[in-house]
Amino acid sequence: MNILIAEDEPLHADRYQMLAEQLGYSVIGAYANAFDALDAFHRSKPDLALLDIHLEGTIDGIQLAERFQSVFPALPVIFVSSAQDDATFLRIQQARPAAFIIKPFSDIQLQRAVELAVSNVASTAQSFDTQDLMLPDCFFVKVGDRLEKIAFDDLLYIESDGRYSVLYTSESRKFFARIPMHDLEKKLPVSQFARTHRSFMVHLKWLKNIDLKDMIVTIKDKQIPLSKGFKDQILARLAQL
Repeated sequence: MNILIAEDEPLHADRYQMLAEQLGYSVIGAYANAFDALDAFHRSKPDLALLDIHLEGTIDGIQLAERFQSVFPALPVIFVSSAQDDATFLRIQQARPAAFIIKPFSDIQLQRAVELAVSNVASTAQSFDTQDLMLPDCFFVKVGDRLEKIAFDDLLYIESDGRYSVLYTSESRKFFARIPMHDLEKKLPVSQFARTHRSFMVHLKWLKNIDLKDMIVTIKDKQIPLSKGFKDQILARLAQL
């Protein structure tokens, strides 16, 4: 889970980042203004945004959230602010955030807000039952009331998220599968997929390069960690192709 933070007070920004990392999440960065936050959003595609209402510049946190959600409508947003006036709260309501926290607040309040937003993402995520909805060359993922086909060839890589597997496609889409990655691995074609790390599996078709110094593989435009335990397997697989 990657979190983007927009906060114009450095002490608060550092506090949010430290708490998020203590909870086991990755922080893309903390930004004081909407311009830098938007740039990071388009480059990194966060899973959750933690936004102060007041930011440096002419675009505030609510307007920033609207710009995020015009690109990614399902992005969960948590607002933090010291403002308690009715006009600001009405604007916040219209933005439909995952949570709204009034400053000052405790670490446990922030922790609970992040955990609730993350659990809501997981519970509403696109998911599938691999026993019923996997065919030899594709997945059928349940999206609302329909099943959507995802061909193996369109799958860039898979990331482990505990009991879930997160599927990333070549069209920059992401799906959650209710199956651990080590179980999903057994169902995928060995000739096409390979583990690079205990938490990552890649489609070899999209492999661009392997950096043996920094231990990173590049899949299309995404860098994936390569662990020593899987390096020899990847090199051996490439030698077979």
